[in-house]
Amino acid sequence: MIPVLPDTAPFSHEQRAWLNGFFAGLLGMAGGSAGGTEAAPAPVVGEDDGELAWHDPALELPDRLALSQGKPLRLKLMSAMGQLDCGQCGYLCKSYAQAIAEGAEKDVGKCVPGGKPTTKALKKLLEEEPAAASTPSVTAAAAVAKADEGAGPSRDRPAKARLLESALLNGSNGDRDTRAVRVATQGLGLDHEPGDSLGIWAGNDPQVVELILSILKAKGNKVVALDGVEMSARDALTLRVSLREPTAELFALMADHAKLDFEAQRLALLAADDERAAGYGIHDVFDTLVKFRSARPPIGAFVQTLSRMQPRLYSIASSARSHPGEIHLTVGVVRYDQDGRGYLGLGSGFFAEHLTPGRPVPVFLQKSHGFRLPANPDTPVIMVGPGTGIAPFRAFLQERESTGAKGRNWLFFGAQHEATDYLYRNELEAWRDSGLLTKLSTAFSRDQSQKVYVQHRMAEEAAELWRWLNEGAYFYVCGDAKRMASDVDHALASVAASQGGMDATAAAAWVKELAKDGRYLRDVY
Repeated sequence: MIPVLPDTAPFSHEQRAWLNGFFAGLLGMAGGSAGGTEAAPAPVVGEDDGELAWHDPALELPDRLALSQGKPLRLKLMSAMGQLDCGQCGYLCKSYAQAIAEGAEKDVGKCVPGGKPTTKALKKLLEEEPAAASTPSVTAAAAVAKADEGAGPSRDRPAKARLLESALLNGSNGDRDTRAVRVATQGLGLDHEPGDSLGIWAGNDPQVVELILSILKAKGNKVVALDGVEMSARDALTLRVSLREPTAELFALMADHAKLDFEAQRLALLAADDERAAGYGIHDVFDTLVKFRSARPPIGAFVQTLSRMQPRLYSIASSARSHPGEIHLTVGVVRYDQDGRGYLGLGSGFFAEHLTPGRPVPVFLQKSHGFRLPANPDTPVIMVGPGTGIAPFRAFLQERESTGAKGRNWLFFGAQHEATDYLYRNELEAWRDSGLLTKLSTAFSRDQSQKVYVQHRMAEEAAELWRWLNEGAYFYVCGDAKRMASDVDHALASVAASQGGMDATAAAAWVKELAKDGRYLRDVY
């Protein structure tokens, strides 16, 4: 008899089905005749694949794909991911690729950092080498992780926190908008440590949702089905689908419903090559409806063609010891103009314009996979966090202050202008004056004719940096993966070369060894 989880088990239907399938496969109950040839076990997440050369967010997508040529499908798929291991998709890069390769995960649009290029690359790889039929060949640890989702707030079952404040951190005369966000989390089971992130399920702009409903002449309370779940059209558009980049499937659907031949033809071209969209001034779903006025598909089919909404992750900027019952975030608001229309970032716009204090915020905790303070409180730490990258280090410093840790602390902070962009200035300088911050090194890139960044301050402090590192200091970086983190990586290698008497090859190897030892840690996005 095949044991299955009872209906009373604290899991959703999807989780229960997944776990039943896993245990059936684990116990050899998924079929096959006795005495038959044993199938070779599928490779599992966590086996030794050697060095994954493409697992570097600074590499461009074509370069990552080239490095994985000749590898098994799961590793080719992994090379197409954003390489941040951020967890927004509910996996790490390697386990997401594994799930797709096995056929257990059908949605290839979950990689938020990789965005549309990653989705297209995954689809192309699967066309060349189809995924296996769904199999439960994942590790028992993965099953436990899935099962844990039923025990408390999770990505698929978020808790409802409450917005307390979204305060401007920049000076009023500046051109940037960075928010100090505070949410109330008392009693929600969001037990966090410095280094963890908070996942946010942001809603789409209500005004845009109503405009789309109006354009399609659809009632907001009309019931639609999405991924096997019935809900109102308004809820689907607000909470479940992305209204950002239109999909090839949307273009194809609209081509089928276009009443004007030239619109149908152009939509068919876009369905075949959606990279053309920006050339037509199409940057999101609303633009598509405005541009092609004769194409008005039914709302039920319309929502089916849209990408599913993905959560946004923000590094937690507070220590639970310093602020029990609250979680703080540092959110840079994304605003930009294209073709005469203003656009607002989904997550940042949610906090800046769509929420008011007291409103609920769907949240979940994303535990860090290694970005932690040293276990020994006497260990010195060096932190590099320009802009919103300051967030986890504010939590680190609050934690070290609350616990009375004796280890030295050195922070490198950078921004454009000291007068308007020096985030948490009063706190940081108070910590410097009290001695909690042994050193505070700042770089304000636009306050002089020659731009100065945190990596330049590292070069100026090379001798002391080398001394701290030789005394066992941990080195942390948080912020932009493409430019800043790569520049800091090179600066660290330059410190090793100039102060350690190494050539470039040896210095790069030294940096890699520091990371392997767990003393060079990055939280980049």
